[in-house]
Amino acid sequence: MNPPICSSCNRPITRALDLPYGWWEWSGKRYELRTASQGVDVAPWVHADCMNQLRDFHPADHTILA
Repeated sequence: MNPPICSSCNRPITRALDLPYGWWEWSGKRYELRTASQGVDVAPWVHADCMNQLRDFHPADHTILA
């Protein structure tokens, strides 16, 4: 089974981050809050490679239980 493809960068989603509230990133002077959400309703999953939201993605939809 192959991983799904990110609609933002067209690369396989091999790591999805659970970031409903964003992350803090050092700007050179201070930490600034970043978010992948493009609207008010925050997408909980972010593609680790491009840090764009994965609105229709959930890891459980692509999990094979042993």
